[in-house]
Amino acid sequence: MIGFLSKKIIDFTKPFRYWLDEVIFRFGKRGEELRNLSGSLKGKPLLIVGNGPSLNKTPLDRFEGVYSIGMNKIDLLFSKTSWRPDIIVATNNLVVRQHCRTMVGNQIPCYLSWKSRWFVPRKIKHRFRFFLDKLTSEFESDISEGIGSSDTVTYVALQFAYYMEADPVIIVGVDHSFVQTGNPNEYAKREGDDVNHFDPNYFAAGQYWGVPNLRGSEVGYSKAKLAFDASGRTILDATVDGKLQIFDKVSIDDAIRLVTKG
Repeated sequence: MIGFLSKKIIDFTKPFRYWLDEVIFRFGKRGEELRNLSGSLKGKPLLIVGNGPSLNKTPLDRFEGVYSIGMNKIDLLFSKTSWRPDIIVATNNLVVRQHCRTMVGNQIPCYLSWKSRWFVPRKIKHRFRFFLDKLTSEFESDISEGIGSSDTVTYVALQFAYYMEADPVIIVGVDHSFVQTGNPNEYAKREGDDVNHFDPNYFAAGQYWGVPNLRGSEVGYSKAKLAFDASGRTILDATVDGKLQIFDKVSIDDAIRLVTKG
């Protein structure tokens, strides 16, 4: 009964909490940091790199020179490749809590969800940049004003890519397939090796993770596709053996030729 009441209270206060977060975010003029990204890749390719196990079959080194966005604990891949993302985005509170100290050490600009600031130690908080989560899931064209929420951080990365006016956008490592127990969006304690990500210790045994909501993710992806299509721009999915069916598929070799031509 206590858990049920707690959830009801959380749901009831959610609009007020999001409103207060927006007031504090705008008071600090944090959107200014994001405005520098506006149109910065107009007509240029961009690579979005997920965290699925297919990354172990993806030759990221061959995308050298292509602007890229990594997500969450992508740095766990760095020992296997010379490739590095230009920025990293994270929206999951658990990921930020578990990994923010490592993120700082990478010397790569990291954009975190404003709501996750509470999980960053005060002494390193200034090392991060933040974006504002909106209460709605609408795909936002101006991320300096806020970003639509969804069930996957890739949706955030796609809004970054849209704001930067990149074209085409290539997705890799978004396997859209999980071996999981528990209900979508619930927190669960991991047991054994993590087979859902490129590293068996991505969510190590004993750590908590948020059980994915694939159907909810697809809703966000569909909104992203509509936005890109309406602007005459393209999202292509080059994930090796990926299960996502929202975006047009392209092979890794064709994707590399497409983004490195000229």
